[in-house]
Amino acid sequence: MYTKIITAATGEADPAKIARMEDYMRNVIFHSTLDWQTAAQLKRAAKTAARELPMLDAIMGRAA
Repeated sequence: MYTKIITAATGEADPAKIARMEDYMRNVIFHSTLDWQTAAQLKRAAKTAARELPMLDAIMGRAA
């Protein structure tokens, strides 16, 4: 549902990575549903997710 916003904010095109970012936004950044967030908040959250998920993968020893 938020694929276009996430792609526009991050440049990501991989559906699996986009889905993971959306999940991270929902469960870690906002701790809530995304439907009440503004477009600007969603874009910032997508950029945050794109920045933080690779770092978390590195810490956990997972391939990005």
